[in-house]
Amino acid sequence: MSYLRLIQYKMQDWAENIASALNIEIAIADKNLTRIVGTGNFYDKIEENCPKDSLFATVIQSRSPKINLVKGEDCLKCSNFSSCSEFANISYPIVVEEEVIGVISFAAFNEEQTTAMKIKKDEYINILKHTIEMIEREILSIQMTNMLKEDTTEVNEIINCLSKGIILLNCQDEITHINNKAIKMLNMNLSNQQVIGKNIKDFITGIKLQDTGNKDMVDCWKINNKEVKVLYSMNKISLKRGKSSLMISFDLIRDIINLAKTYEEKEKVCFSNMIGKSKPILEAINRARIAANTDSTILIEGESGTGKDLFARSIHNESLRKDGPFIPLNCASIPESLMESELFGYEKGAFTGANVSGKKGKIELAHNGTLFLDEIGDLPLHLQAKLLRVLQDRTIDRVGGARSIDVNIRVISATNKNLIQLVRQGMFRLDLFYRLNVIPIVLPPLRDREEDVLLCAEFIIEKLCKRSNQERKKLSEHVKEFFLKYSWPGNIRELENVLEHAICFCEGKYITLKHLPVYFLENIQNQKVGISEEFYDFHSFPIGENKTLEQLKTEFEKFVIQEMIQIHGNTLDGKKAVAKRLNIGLTTLYRKLNQT
Repeated sequence: MSYLRLIQYKMQDWAENIASALNIEIAIADKNLTRIVGTGNFYDKIEENCPKDSLFATVIQSRSPKINLVKGEDCLKCSNFSSCSEFANISYPIVVEEEVIGVISFAAFNEEQTTAMKIKKDEYINILKHTIEMIEREILSIQMTNMLKEDTTEVNEIINCLSKGIILLNCQDEITHINNKAIKMLNMNLSNQQVIGKNIKDFITGIKLQDTGNKDMVDCWKINNKEVKVLYSMNKISLKRGKSSLMISFDLIRDIINLAKTYEEKEKVCFSNMIGKSKPILEAINRARIAANTDSTILIEGESGTGKDLFARSIHNESLRKDGPFIPLNCASIPESLMESELFGYEKGAFTGANVSGKKGKIELAHNGTLFLDEIGDLPLHLQAKLLRVLQDRTIDRVGGARSIDVNIRVISATNKNLIQLVRQGMFRLDLFYRLNVIPIVLPPLRDREEDVLLCAEFIIEKLCKRSNQERKKLSEHVKEFFLKYSWPGNIRELENVLEHAICFCEGKYITLKHLPVYFLENIQNQKVGISEEFYDFHSFPIGENKTLEQLKTEFEKFVIQEMIQIHGNTLDGKKAVAKRLNIGLTTLYRKLNQT
């Protein structure tokens, strides 16, 4: 078994990042001299075999590094010497438990790279050594899992080599192995011997013991009555004689709250967690849920703030592609000059400032998953033809590339514009519109979902109060009436912004008119929606201690007047309307307002 193969893709990502940072090229070959990782000139040679008389073969056979800052004697022996374009290289054997399992090499292909390698030789060697240590840890982790399956007795030595906290449980949830890292991170103040054989829940309160399927999870564990924030995974491992073990691998996390929220939100993006019971939204959800079970291209239309991104993610998460990547791209947020390379990627040297190893575009990153093109109406016209080819042929050409790349993607696009109107104006291709509009889903604006306005508001209030660690707020009856009459041009996004503003300034239990944004109240006035005056925010009237009845009467008069000014406006005409409604003179109104 080639253990390097098991971490091939992880090493390829690492190599591309390091090669870009150091301006060199990197290759890794296994002990069979097959290149499994490569950047730059080596990229197209992945899966090719190196000659048996090559420098790589010499490094593996000698078990020692080779540093060639000029082509030397070791290079002359290679049968590829005449066609080799390397100027210099530093190659190290990858040794795990005294066995050479491969070789890693930093290579220079021009004078600039060669000069840097000579100047920074010690730095490059140090990086290579650290990389080999990292590979060794990864391999040891894999070997540990394999050894567990065979129920061997060398687990403790292995898990103590790992940088993560490791706990192994038997089928009775008793600790059979724990590494020193776990004991230290959990601050148990106990030795290994004092922990073995004890139930995990004696040490960690409320821990959820279930196989996470190699998926990282976020949680708070309670240790010695203190909350410990962790990123963890749990894997069930089958042993001999029908027994099994649960391996818990974890790290402590700093600033875990933001990460946890991100993770929870991602997990909640599915149709079953959408808020709404009105007919228009239920019809849209039902249509999207049916479409999710197909692989057809989908166009989501709706005003800004209606939840197009939420629907796109829900479709992906409930589709057959849910285990693949979901790659979003907002076509309105990226400058036109960068859009092509962002969408299709580019080869190395395609333009000045390009990554020396090239870069995958959003379409290529979405391979075997879903590409979500938001604000598709803003896609530049010259790129629409290229996108049309992707939809037709499922192939892309990187900028500066000489070969087509096959991609297996599902495309979901969204827009708040009228694409047919853009077609008529010559700003959008009709053939592309037909390709995108295979399954159209129209999201209703919030003003057409009257039943959902207060339902969504309550959900948002709960979320915002929980996030800011505040007592749960409630909407006053007056605010509820305003919300039901308002047209909500910004839809759900505007509703959330209004409520966040209100919660920020609300010190009591009830959200009243005075807590709402000024623009919102002005828009209500401009809409002339005919708000009734039967509801007043009595919840917010302060009944202070040690106040006489006369003082309370005076304050309540002023409170009622201010409530009505909120309705009619704080202008001269508004105050005249309030005075008329209360059957008092305008002078009396001003006097009552100025009373202390």
